[in-house]
Amino acid sequence: MAKKPLIEMTESEKNEILERFIRAPNEQMFPQEAIAIFLNCSIHTLQRMRCQESAIPFTKIGRTVAYMKSDVIHYRNSRKILNTSQLIKTY
Repeated sequence: MAKKPLIEMTESEKNEILERFIRAPNEQMFPQEAIAIFLNCSIHTLQRMRCQESAIPFTKIGRTVAYMKSDVIHYRNSRKILNTSQLIKTY
């Protein structure tokens, strides 16, 4: 996948990346752009998460960051909330 900022991607390109992620085996690694599309968040959010201990496990070689599909799925499943009383106010 060519490096292209998310803001420059068409919906068709984003859907193709999302489909590739969904069909991939759990051990496959993906760049942060694919993870941002899957989690419906920004690259900035993923960058901020990497600075926190609650981040999704990732691999970094040089400037390249990659996430394993199974770690992303586990993170998403761990964020499920059954009702709003489970939310903790942090202000």
